[in-house]
Amino acid sequence: MATKKTTSRRASPTKKAPPPTPAGLATQWTELEAQLREALGPRTSGQYPTELEPLSMTFEHTPDLGALLPDDYQRFVDELGYRWVNTGKKGLAFLPPRWRMGASQGMGEPGRQWTTVREEREAGRHDYRFVMFASEDLNDVNGYCFGKSAQGDALVVWSVEDSLPTLELGPFTAWLAKKLAALGKQAATVRKVRDDALGEPLGLLMDSYGEAAAQAREQGAAALLAGHPRNTKHLFLHSATLRVLPDLVGEFTELESLSATGVKLTRLSGELGRLTKLKNLNLSRNPELTSLPAELAHLQSLESLALDGTGLSELPETLLQLPKLRYLDLKATPLTSLPDWIGRMPALKQLVLRQTRVRTEQIEALKQARPELKVELSD
Repeated sequence: MATKKTTSRRASPTKKAPPPTPAGLATQWTELEAQLREALGPRTSGQYPTELEPLSMTFEHTPDLGALLPDDYQRFVDELGYRWVNTGKKGLAFLPPRWRMGASQGMGEPGRQWTTVREEREAGRHDYRFVMFASEDLNDVNGYCFGKSAQGDALVVWSVEDSLPTLELGPFTAWLAKKLAALGKQAATVRKVRDDALGEPLGLLMDSYGEAAAQAREQGAAALLAGHPRNTKHLFLHSATLRVLPDLVGEFTELESLSATGVKLTRLSGELGRLTKLKNLNLSRNPELTSLPAELAHLQSLESLALDGTGLSELPETLLQLPKLRYLDLKATPLTSLPDWIGRMPALKQLVLRQTRVRTEQIEALKQARPELKVELSD
């Protein structure tokens, strides 16, 4: 019996899908935003103003880093702008130009001492090799940057950890396609997250100039206060970026203690003057706070005022109008002299001047005029 020959057929090779285009990625990004808004609401996505200006830059010299930005990235942001998304657990944000420059200034370079890099950047003669363009968390300068591939001159995405480029991740379109796939998968499974976990993931608006940034600071600070009962007697606002102490603070008329330390305050609302029962006010570790409102004079019950680590270079005469103020902390402020009237503050018992440059002769004259006043000069 003749054996029937069988012919084996080799499986056709699987065709790889073509890499996504910037236009296709823009569409995927828009679809992801719509998916997140439907699942979790409007605070899952947004856009930074192109002109968003950081409150401070690491170095004065800011060269044009456009040569380090690949064309597909440029086309993507030209179409969509500098967008962000937040699933409540993960986020991704594209840095607007000035923030892109500021984050790039804070990056180190592999194999080089930071002191050397910093000296070059301060002098304006540094040749930047990387530019940071996106992040999930800017703390410790983490995120993603562009730089030349280790295999050639092509511009690729690198991961940035603790301010250093660490791992080459490939071309921009391929990298973003993977990020969008991961975010989309999470968006499809997420059901509910805390509202305070949503919103702009990097907090850039809180640390920027401009009208939009100012509104964001006011709203953010007011939202933090809004959750407290108005008859609260003790309010501690720590571990947050407030920038402002908003008008809403004036509604807490039963307050006896208010502490807003290390919250990057730049301004206090005049409504603070409504807190006539306030005894203790702690504003320490806010170096950008350079002035106090005139309404501070209305705090007739105030006994303790901590201004250590603030940016006050001179004291307002309104302090003379506080009849019960016993303790005044001015440690580590840029004060270089004391006003003549400080010796006339009626209740002052303790004055902290550690780590200031107030002249010795002024301090000695104050001690002679007020021998009962304890002046602290050293730790």
